[in-house]
Parts: sequence; structure tokens; C-alpha cells
Amino acid sequence: MKRVEIVQIGVGNVGRAVARMVLKERGNWLERWDLDVRYRAVADRSGALGGEELLEEALDLKERGGKLAGLGVEPLRYVISEPPEYGVRRVVLDLAVNGAPYPLDLQAAMGGAGLVLSNKGPLSRSYREYRALTASAGEGLRYEATVGAGLPVISTLQSLLRSGDDVYEILASPSGTLGFILSAVERGSSFSGAVREAVERHYAEPDPRDDLSGLDVARKALILARALGRSLEPEDVPFESLVPEHLVEVSTQEFLQRLEEADEAFAGRVQAAGSRGNVLRYLARIPAEGPVEVGLREVPRSSPFSRLSGAENAFVFRTRRYSELPVTVTGPGAGPECTASGVVYDLLQVARESFERSEEVLKRA
Repeated sequence: MKRVEIVQIGVGNVGRAVARMVLKERGNWLERWDLDVRYRAVADRSGALGGEELLEEALDLKERGGKLAGLGVEPLRYVISEPPEYGVRRVVLDLAVNGAPYPLDLQAAMGGAGLVLSNKGPLSRSYREYRALTASAGEGLRYEATVGAGLPVISTLQSLLRSGDDVYEILASPSGTLGFILSAVERGSSFSGAVREAVERHYAEPDPRDDLSGLDVARKALILARALGRSLEPEDVPFESLVPEHLVEVSTQEFLQRLEEADEAFAGRVQAAGSRGNVLRYLARIPAEGPVEVGLREVPRSSPFSRLSGAENAFVFRTRRYSELPVTVTGPGAGPECTASGVVYDLLQVARESFERSEEVLKRA
């Protein structure tokens, strides 16, 4: 039996979906791959809760808005620095929503743990920090869910590059949240109503400005650019914000209450695009060379991006081999369950490949 222990950072909507998926499916993994997957700890900002005895209670507590400290916690850095038992593979899942525990991720990677990210922060810091983390983690790093939720975006890009193809450009509509809002407005919803519905469905963060600012898409574009081999800094990726300037600094509650003030101006942009036979989409363009572009763009109705509906994402890879008919990946790009499926896939890949490498070493010995 191959034992895997999880240390999970983040117990928000995605984190809870991941934990519940692991608890539900791990019996199948044991039967199919002989993987015995257990939780060593789950952690939020208040600390780390060890073991699985109170895991279900912890998930329910977080669902109600509570903190793990109420159940008794220990500092997360001690949990990560503690070596696993001999023969056990540790995988750290960084699913944090706000803030990027980069030092903890780096500590885990340097300690030999596998590292799975849905948190974009660690891979969108300075290029020096990005290189330090990716070099330390090596083959134990997976980050599919940072860009396309559960869609095979990073794996598709890596497959193209490893096969010797040249990727000239990636065009993407990588925000299910913004896609949902834009398609809702096209169907006649107000901008404010579409934003509130996105929050209610957990497509958007509780403070939707985190999505509307464009920073989330800029981080995804930076991660894709770096996966292409580009040595870019965060400031090399400018982005357009959809947050009205006069509502940037107010509280979340006031922002949601006053969002109607932006309805007329936004509706005007949608109508103007429609009068030219176009639709609005929030896109990222990541070329192999030249500036990365992130912002609201008009696209013709013949474009594959115009056909996106709801929270769908689309990623178009134009390459040397696929120049006339590019490789396109589309599918749902928002929602806890979609993102959780990407995280769990990466978890299983990291765990299985770690044991396979060990077995290969033993064969050579």
C-alpha cells in the first residue's frame, strides 16, 4: 500500500470541495492504484488542524464562516517542517483565496513535498521568486487549476512544447466569472444584477472586485507566459479594471449596494459593440514575443469567443503545427467543483508519479 498524506492550506469554497471530493473518492483510489490518501492537516489563517478526527466538523465550521482556531490548531509552519513517516509521500495543496503563503510553499517544496496549487499568488510573484519555487519543486509541482479551473490548459501547453512544437500565441477568455457576467448582460441583465448573481453562485469572490479588477486574469496570463518560457515580471502585464473608480475604496457591502451606478455606462459599451456586429469579452493575449494584453475587447460574432456562454472559458493555442486550425480548449471555468476536480487530478498525478520515480530508482539500484 502506498501512503499519501495531504496538508491543505485554504478551506474556502474550493478547499471544502476538494476535501469532500477526497473523502468521497479515496476508497476508489485505494482499490484502483493502491493509494491510501489521508489528511495530515487542513489550515486556514488561524492555524492548522491536525489529523482527520475533526475534519468533517472543520468543513462545516468553515461553511458557517468560522475559524479553525475554535477547534484547536497548531502553527502551519511546524506541520510543514515536520518530516512525514518513512515511505509516506506528502503533498501540500495551496488553495488559499486571499494572500499567498509563498514562504510555506517554498519550505514544502524544499523539503521534498509535492506541491499542488490553485492559488495563483506563488506563481505570479517576482520572476526570481517564481524560479526559486519551480526549481525547488521540480517534477513535484502541479498548477493546472491556477489557470483554467478543471480544464486541461497547462497540460495541453506542456504537451505541445514537449513534443517540439512552437507555440506562437495563446488567446484566452480565462475568467469564468467575467464570462458569466458579460453573457448575462448580453441576455438583458443589468451589470449589477449579473455581478450579484455571480457572487451568489460562488463564481465570483465574496468581494467581486477581486474578479472585476482584472488582476485575476493578469495573473493567469503571467503564469501562461512563464510556462511559455518568458521571463516576465508582474508589472509587465498591464490589465483593464471593470471596477468603477469611485467604488474602488468603499466597503464590499457598499460596493454591492451602489453597483447600479455603473449599469448605464456598462450597458452603453455592450450596445455600442453590438451596433458594430460585435460582442464584448474579457480576453488575454499571450504571444511568444511582444507585449501581453489583458482587457475588455470587442470580438466579431464569428469568433469562437463570441459563442461562449455563462461561465465557460476558452484557450486557443496557435502553433507551428496548428496555425490554420489552432488547438482550442473550452469548458466550464468557474465554480468550486470544477476547480476542485483540477486540484484532485493534480494531487493524484503528483502522488502516483512520485511512487513511480521511487520504483524506477530501486530497479536501477
